[in-house]
Amino acid sequence: MRRNKALLIVVGLIVGLCLLFLVFGFMFNPARVTSDQIVAAPEPNDISLDDQDFAVQPVKLGHPNVYFIETTTGYIMVDVGMPNLEKQLDEVFDKARVDPKSVKLIILTHGHMDHVGTIAYAKQVTGGDVLCHQSYAHGLESGDIEQAVAQNFTGRLLNFMTGLLGTKFEGVKPDIVVTDEFDLSKYGIAGKIIHTPGHSPSSLSIILDNGEALVGDIVREEEPGVIGVGMFYEDKQALLGSLEKIAAYESSIIYLSHGDHIDNLALANAIETINAESGN
Repeated sequence: MRRNKALLIVVGLIVGLCLLFLVFGFMFNPARVTSDQIVAAPEPNDISLDDQDFAVQPVKLGHPNVYFIETTTGYIMVDVGMPNLEKQLDEVFDKARVDPKSVKLIILTHGHMDHVGTIAYAKQVTGGDVLCHQSYAHGLESGDIEQAVAQNFTGRLLNFMTGLLGTKFEGVKPDIVVTDEFDLSKYGIAGKIIHTPGHSPSSLSIILDNGEALVGDIVREEEPGVIGVGMFYEDKQALLGSLEKIAAYESSIIYLSHGDHIDNLALANAIETINAESGN
């Protein structure tokens, strides 16, 4: 009994410390930029191909967003959330009013747990092709997450806790492996996928010809009105290069996996601030 009580106390202390460090990590993360260009993400079905030619529908799935891109042949799904969220994923389809069988392609923006964890179930219910970057193809098939590289103590602590909870999920063999670029016209929409490393080696972004873009975790809304690179990234110089690559497309709406969406001016401001903080 005493042993169980002591164990509960230790677990409680660890959880409390994690929450404390998480809060302070977001408050004092230096790699961020305040911007008034962030706008609230539209609710599902508030935008459609008939509404200013918008094709992207965001839906929350835990902390990150899942996105559906409406095409002439069905839907493209972007990311699938943490492991063991099968019921919640069903609710996401219902909320977006998307028939799972209409999803022709599932794009994984990178291999972190909160983006790939429920991929086996998503593949099962949709039957859609699964696409990832070549650097993560083996990890996706074996059910291993792509290691998140922490840049501060809070991130390292979160990585440690994730390791205790387990880093395996039910993987799938990708149907499509991207190296640099991939044309989306086969799936009923004008646009392409581009390789944008920096947050992780396998990071991909989606650039649509209608002015919308989806950039995964390369930048995030760390708190309302604050855009930054977060506490996890693999190579800051590569990340900046990818941000500049995205900005060159001058997309009018840039969707973030963590947060709402921004415009290209906000992205340019973020690049300038991050460059200044890096001494460039």
